[in-house]
Amino acid sequence: MTIFRCSLLVIFAVLSNPIFSQITAPTATYSSVTQYTSSPQDDIFVFCDNIDAGVGELKAVSNDGTSDWTFTWTKWDSGTADFTIPVIIENNQRESILTNLADGLYKVVVEKGLETFEYQAWVLNNTNTNPSLTLTLMDCVGLNFATSFLPVDLKYNDIRSGNPSDLKSVLDETTDRVVKFSMLRNSEVILSASENLGVLPYLQTNKSFIDQKAFEGERPYVVVVQDQYNCEYVSDPISTSTYVVKAEFAVDPMAGEAPLEVAFNNKSVNADDFEWFIYQDFDRIKTGLTSVEDSLLVDGIITDKSPVPFTYLHPGNYFVKLIASSENVDGTCIDEYYLKDKGTPIVVDTSLVQVPNVFTPNGDGRNDIFRVKSQSLKSFSGTIINRWGRVVFSWKNPDEGWNGKIHGKWATPGTYFYVITATGREEQKKKYTKKGSFMLIRK
Repeated sequence: MTIFRCSLLVIFAVLSNPIFSQITAPTATYSSVTQYTSSPQDDIFVFCDNIDAGVGELKAVSNDGTSDWTFTWTKWDSGTADFTIPVIIENNQRESILTNLADGLYKVVVEKGLETFEYQAWVLNNTNTNPSLTLTLMDCVGLNFATSFLPVDLKYNDIRSGNPSDLKSVLDETTDRVVKFSMLRNSEVILSASENLGVLPYLQTNKSFIDQKAFEGERPYVVVVQDQYNCEYVSDPISTSTYVVKAEFAVDPMAGEAPLEVAFNNKSVNADDFEWFIYQDFDRIKTGLTSVEDSLLVDGIITDKSPVPFTYLHPGNYFVKLIASSENVDGTCIDEYYLKDKGTPIVVDTSLVQVPNVFTPNGDGRNDIFRVKSQSLKSFSGTIINRWGRVVFSWKNPDEGWNGKIHGKWATPGTYFYVITATGREEQKKKYTKKGSFMLIRK
């Protein structure tokens, strides 16, 4: 009889050609290889066991994929220093799976006819206490939490040291050992941190988190710890409100011609009191003012939750500030939102009159109307004169224009003259008188 003894890395077990029988552990969260005093070495499989019931699982498969194999499982006994604890024998099988395994070193003998293979691997169930979570402080800055977790140092017996009671750590001090903390609010990760474990034995790991988000009502918090074996442990939940205030508002529209009516939508969170500062165009605010009110467009500070829509009558760049606050046992929590800080003023367009110099009324849908480009005007009047001084067209609405006809007939191509008078909406009403000529071309 030929006996083959093998201990394979989990990477080899997963990627190797299926003609070789093997032990694998698909549900393991961590795998490694022993560091016995002498070779050969064995695989180590770690399983997350949150209920402390033994959840290890090993799988052995035949070398040729047929179902004529016998699988004999035993477990190593530290007292006899040998595999003298029977587990199970399964005949005429293609594969064999053991479940709900306690900690220990397991061996399987796979036999068919004169062929025999032996494999062995460690099962280590990772059982630990969930992390603690405490709300230590609630103030205007945010919610302060403290959490702690004590990592477990999993060990196995060095079966080749001559002293079966010798223990070795799965992760020694040369191995990367990181514990990760995640703070969740409403099941969403909001903060995270990690800790590189120090020298053995492991000490309790402590972390602090501050959630500065403003919200209304209560929210549930938990901390999830992923230990060095990729197992997760969850703290008991804490539900709490917050004192944090967030000032915010939306403006609609942000730009347009005067007169421009602007609505303010208060989107502040966790606030009860509000102060609105609607400033003048900054170019008109005098330096050295001693009172905030002197820089405002309205009389005083508005204290409504949302002010009524405000109409800007004159062109310029305007900024608005909102201060939101709330009273609580910690005092007064305050936040402000300022359009100037966001770099996005309310833009009220200045008055403008632009006159084209060419006009081609030929019915092709392009430049068929002699139209003045204008914006933010209070009044407008336009007149078109031919070369002999005769008025051929006049209009009062800048959105209208001349179609190139006189008494229903096409005007003669050539040079025509215009006179435009208009008044802007600026505080000091801007008056325009534009005179010039343009070419009427008909192709």
